[in-house]
Amino acid sequence: MPDRIEKAIAEKGIYASKTTGDSMNPMLVQGRDTVFIKKAEFPLKKYDIPVYHRDDHYTMHRIVKVTKKGYVICGDNRVRLERDITEKEIVGVLAAFYHNGKYVEYGDAEYMRYAKRACRTYPLRVLKRIIFKLKERLRKK
Repeated sequence: MPDRIEKAIAEKGIYASKTTGDSMNPMLVQGRDTVFIKKAEFPLKKYDIPVYHRDDHYTMHRIVKVTKKGYVICGDNRVRLERDITEKEIVGVLAAFYHNGKYVEYGDAEYMRYAKRACRTYPLRVLKRIIFKLKERLRKK
């Protein structure tokens, strides 16, 4: 299946698919929203959403930082950063998507406000996760 992405981009210039997983919630909802992936034009920038191959699977997460070693990437609904994602691992980048039936192009002003907020609030996601884990431990005692 993963080769389908690269093949479609090479042959048609774009790959379209319903989303799977919840790592990009609330922007993309599994099974409901559709993404359009195009060939990546490097270098990518903060807020871009690449599709990359790592650990025998493909993932689509947001770039939160660009470093000399590569990209630091995280899903909007995740707290774990993936570091040093390289251009070699990236097979495409989000060009547009349907969210709840509304077509949104990457770079749209409303979308960019959302992307910046998602990156800016990352520390709050981490803090919420820590608080959740602490509450869980206290309940077990």
